[in-house]
Amino acid sequence: MKNIIDFIKSEMAARGMSYEQLAVYAGMSRQNLWDKMNKRVQPNFGNVRKILSGLDYEISIEKSCSEPDAAAWEEFIDIAEQEQVSYACIEKLVSAIGYGLKIETHKNEENVKKGIDN
Repeated sequence: MKNIIDFIKSEMAARGMSYEQLAVYAGMSRQNLWDKMNKRVQPNFGNVRKILSGLDYEISIEKSCSEPDAAAWEEFIDIAEQEQVSYACIEKLVSAIGYGLKIETHKNEENVKKGIDN
């Protein structure tokens, strides 16, 4: 999907809807809506849901592939790091889809038994 802000703005234009009208439907002030649509390039998820609801849309999750492979998880981690998402948030998101974070050592078991660090 294209940028969510572009999607919302194109929907507003297609409907001939002003910021003031959408703000009423979304339950926020016109200035607050305008700020989220123009000052913040990436508004938070809750605000996007509110704004989309004002346009009679809702967000749902659909499965795009079977099980995520190692490359998909690597991409997920890379994006989370780029976006500076907190560890606790990632832990909750992963848990919500039935997975968990696992912390493992890279130390060689034989060296650990001998007391030698890698």
